[in-house]
Amino acid sequence: MITKVTSRNNKIAPVDLLTQKFEGKINLGDFADAVFSDPTFKNVIGIANLPMKAPVMQVLLENCIVLEYVKQFIPNQSVCFVNEGQQFCIVLEDGKKIEVPQDIDKAIRATVSDVAHWAGYLTEEGEHVIDLLKPAPGPHFYVNLLLGNRLGFNRTLQTTPKSVVDRFGRGSFRSHAATQVLATRFDVRQDENGFPANRQFYLYEDGKQIFYSALIDDNIVEATCKHSCNRTVIKYKTACKLEITRTIFLVPHKKGFPLATELQRIEVKNASDKARNLAITYTGMFGTGATHAIFEDVTYTNVIMQSAALYNDKGEFIGITPDYYPEEFKQDTRFVSMIVRNGEEQSFPQSFCTDYNDFIGKGTLEHPSGGYNLNNKLNRKGPGFFALGSPLTVEAGETVIIDTFTGLSSSKDNANYSDATMCNELDNLLCYFEKGEAVKATLDEIINFQENYCKYFEFQTGDKLFDSGFNKNLSFQVLYQTFMSRSFCQTQKGYREIGFREIQDLFASMYYFINIGYQEFVKNLLYEWTANVYKMGYANHNFYWVGKQPGLYSDDSLWLLQAYYRYIVYTKDTSVLNEEVAVADGNNEKRVVRDTLQAIIQYSACISIGDHGLPLLDHADWNDCLKIDNNYIDGATKEKLYYEQLKKTNGKYGDRFVSDHSESVMNAFLLKLAIDHLAEIASLDQDIQLAQKMSELSEVITSRIQEHAWKDNFFARVLLNRYKDGSYTYLGAIGDKLSDDPNIDGVYFLNSFSWSILSEVATDEQIGIMVDTIKKYLLTKYGLRLISPADLNKLAHDTATGHYFFGDRENGAVFKHASMMAAAALAKAAKKVKDNELAKEMTQIAYFMVDLVLPYKNLENPFQVAGNPRICTQYINAETGENIGPLLSGTATWLNLTLISLAGIDYTKDGISFSPILREEDTQLNFVVKAPKCSYKFSITKPVGFIRMESSEYELLVDGKKVDSSIIPLYTDEKEHTVTLQFK
Repeated sequence: MITKVTSRNNKIAPVDLLTQKFEGKINLGDFADAVFSDPTFKNVIGIANLPMKAPVMQVLLENCIVLEYVKQFIPNQSVCFVNEGQQFCIVLEDGKKIEVPQDIDKAIRATVSDVAHWAGYLTEEGEHVIDLLKPAPGPHFYVNLLLGNRLGFNRTLQTTPKSVVDRFGRGSFRSHAATQVLATRFDVRQDENGFPANRQFYLYEDGKQIFYSALIDDNIVEATCKHSCNRTVIKYKTACKLEITRTIFLVPHKKGFPLATELQRIEVKNASDKARNLAITYTGMFGTGATHAIFEDVTYTNVIMQSAALYNDKGEFIGITPDYYPEEFKQDTRFVSMIVRNGEEQSFPQSFCTDYNDFIGKGTLEHPSGGYNLNNKLNRKGPGFFALGSPLTVEAGETVIIDTFTGLSSSKDNANYSDATMCNELDNLLCYFEKGEAVKATLDEIINFQENYCKYFEFQTGDKLFDSGFNKNLSFQVLYQTFMSRSFCQTQKGYREIGFREIQDLFASMYYFINIGYQEFVKNLLYEWTANVYKMGYANHNFYWVGKQPGLYSDDSLWLLQAYYRYIVYTKDTSVLNEEVAVADGNNEKRVVRDTLQAIIQYSACISIGDHGLPLLDHADWNDCLKIDNNYIDGATKEKLYYEQLKKTNGKYGDRFVSDHSESVMNAFLLKLAIDHLAEIASLDQDIQLAQKMSELSEVITSRIQEHAWKDNFFARVLLNRYKDGSYTYLGAIGDKLSDDPNIDGVYFLNSFSWSILSEVATDEQIGIMVDTIKKYLLTKYGLRLISPADLNKLAHDTATGHYFFGDRENGAVFKHASMMAAAALAKAAKKVKDNELAKEMTQIAYFMVDLVLPYKNLENPFQVAGNPRICTQYINAETGENIGPLLSGTATWLNLTLISLAGIDYTKDGISFSPILREEDTQLNFVVKAPKCSYKFSITKPVGFIRMESSEYELLVDGKKVDSSIIPLYTDEKEHTVTLQFK
C-alpha cells in the first residue's frame, strides 16, 4: 500500500530530529541546523551552536570537500558537526566524536563565522547593504522599488513609471498602467519578476568574457549591493583589477522627454597598472504590447513585431526599438540607447543584436556564444531582445562611464502622438544627458525630492533603525504604492488594475504630498477616483483608462468617503465638495462631489441592503475570498433589476432592492464611518441640514448593527438570508456552525473586531469581550490571524477555505494589511476605553503586532522570517512565521497610520486630537510634524509603565503655555510650534 507524506503532515523537521538524536549527548546551543540525509526522514546531517537560524548545512554540503567527507557516515546514521574549541568534530549517534580533517575544519569555520552577515545590514539611513556572495533568505528579501516622478504632468496616477530591482539589478520596468517597458517573466518561480537579461551586461577582454553582472564567479573577489530609497547601487571588485559600479534609477519627467526612462550608469575603473582592451555588451528584453497573448499565443506576440535600429542626424547608430504592426500597439514605443564616456570623448554603441537565439548560440545566458561579436542583424519577428556593444580602452587608473537609457514614449501623454514622437523625445533625452554631469544632477534631484517628501512626519527616537525605517523606507513605500495597483513587484507578475482599495494608500500619502506643495495633485487624484462612481452610487472595482467590474465589490465606493474626510479635515478645503466631476455612467454627465458622496451613502444604506438593513456583500467586500453568494450580481445588473422592481411595485427611488443576498457587517461598519465622515465634512462646510441628516442616519445604522450583528462574543462578519430553514443565519461568531475546528465554537474574523472600533460602533463592554475572543482564537506568536479555522465550503464554492491551506493568505494567515487595521483599532480604543487594564492590554497587542510588521525587525531572524528588511510584505504564514509577498498591499499604509496614531496624532475638523499611547518601557518620544501652514515639534515624557491621558495626570504645553484641551489647533501662521506633554 502506498502512503503519501506531505510537508504539512510530516510533523518532524530536520532540526527536531537532530534534537531527538543528540539531546544529552552534545550541546546544540540556541540555534542548530540540519537537513535530512535520506528520503525516509530517518536521519539527518546537522551542525550545532550557530549564531542564528540559517541554512548552514545546505551551504556546507554545496562544498564538494565537505560533502565527500560526510558521505562516509551517512545515510544509515545521523551525524552532527560540533565546535570543540580548537577543532570541529563530527559526532555520531552513539556519542562518538571524530576530529574532522583540517581542510574540513577550515571550510566549516569560514562558513559559520560569516552566518550573521549573510542577510546584509541596514545603515543608519535605512539602506540595505548586501553581500552578493551570500545566500538569499527569500525571493523578495533583496528587492528594491524604484519610482519615476511625473508630478505636474498629465494623468499622473496611471502614467508614473515604476521598477522592481533585485540585488543583481534584475527585474522588470513599467511605464503607464500595466505596460511593461522591460519584460516581466511569466514563470512559476516567484523569484524571477523580470526577464533575466534585463539591465545586465558583460565585459570582455581581448575577446574573452571576464565578467557578467548577474554571475558571481572566480573572478569576483568582492560584490555588494546597496538598496536605497528610489535608487540601487551595485559594486564589484574583480581579481583582474577592475572596479565596477552600477547605479540604477528612474529619470524624473521633464517636458519633451519620453513618458518613462530608466537610467543605469555603469562605471568601469581600471585599478591595474596597465591599459585594458575591453568591450561591453548591454542586454535586456522589451515587454510586449500584446500582454493578453502571453497567456494564450506567444507566437502572436513574436510575429506582430520587428526590430528597428535608431540613428541620429550624423548617421550614428544610437539604439534599438521594437516596431509593432497592429495600430493599437504602435501607441507605445520602447527604446534603448547608450552613451560611452571615456575622458573627454563620448560615443554611442558600435554594434547590436536583436535575436536572443543568435546571442546565446550554443552557450548560456551566463556565457553566450554571440555576446562579444554582435551580429548587427535586424529581426523580422520578436521577442524584443536587445544587446548593445561597444569597445572600451581603459587606461591604468582611469574610469570609463557607460550610461544606458531604456524607456517608452506613449500616446497616453501626447495628443499629437505619431511615429516620430519617440525619436523626437529620445533626441531630447540624449541632448539633456549629453554632458555626464546631468546624470549626477538628476540623481541629486531624486534624492532631494525624497528627503523633502519625508519631512511631513519624522520620528526622532534615537533608535536609528526605527527612525530610518519609518521616516525614509516606509514613507517611500507609501509614495510608491500611491501610483501602483497591488499586482506589481517581485512576487506578482499580473496586470491587475488600480481600484478603490488602492485609495487607502492615499490615506497616508496625501499628507506628505500636501506638505510639499501638491495639494492640487491630491485633489485631482480624489476626482479621478470619484469619476469611477456611478450615478446610483456604486463604483468600478478596477480602472485603467476605462472602468471595469461596476458594483461588483461592495466596499469600493465607501473608501472614497474616508479619503475625502482626511483631505478636508486636514486642509479645511471644502471647495472640493462643489467640484463638478463626471459620473462613471458616461454620456458626459457630471455632478458635484457632494452629490456623489450622498449617492454612495444612499446606495449603501438604503438601496443595496439586505433583510436586516445592512449593505449587501455582493461578489465580495474587502476580502476577495469572502465570496459567500454564488448568485451575486454586479452593480449594473442590480440597477437594471432595481428599476424593474420599482416599476412593478410602484415604489420610489431609495426603496430597498429586494433580494435574499447576504449582508456584509464590515461594509456596515464602513458605511457608518462614511456617514459620520460626511456629517463632519458637512459641518465644516456649514451644511447644517446634511450634517443633521447624516447624524440621524448614523444612529439608525448603529442600531441595526447592534441589533442584528452582535452575537454575544463577537460581531458577525456576514448575515445570511438565503437559508429559509434557518440552518445558517450568520457567519463570524459563536454558534455560526461553520468552524473547521471542533474545539472552537464559531468562526472569527479580525476585520469585524477592527472596524467595529474604527467606526465607533462597539461599546467598551463589547470591546473587552472581543479582545478576550481574539486572544483566544486569533492571536498567535506570529500575529493576529485574519480568520480562525472555517469551513466556508458549506456556504459557497469560491472562498478562502477552498483556495488556500489554512495558515496561508485569506485562510488564517496573519494578513498584515488587516492586522495593521486591527492595530490602528486597538490604538484608538486604548485611548478611550474606561477600563485602564483593558487599555493596557490592547496597547500591548498593538505594539506586539507592529513589531512583527516593522520590516527592519526581519533582520533579527532573516532565514525564518524571510521578509524584506526595508519594505512591508503582505502576510505572515501563521504556522512557520515566514513573511510572504507580494510587497505591495495596504500593510505599509496602515502601519504608517497606526504609528502616527500611537504617537498621538489624529486629525479632526477641530484640529489635532493629541493622545499618545507609548510603549510601557519608553520614557520619551520626540517627533516633528509639518502641516500645510505651520509645523510642530512634539516632546513626550513619561515614567516607565502604562500611561495614557485618559487615566493619568499630565501637563500639556503649547509654545510653553499650559492648555486644558488636548485638541491642538492646526495653525495657519507659517510658524513652528512646540508641544510638550509630561505625564506625572
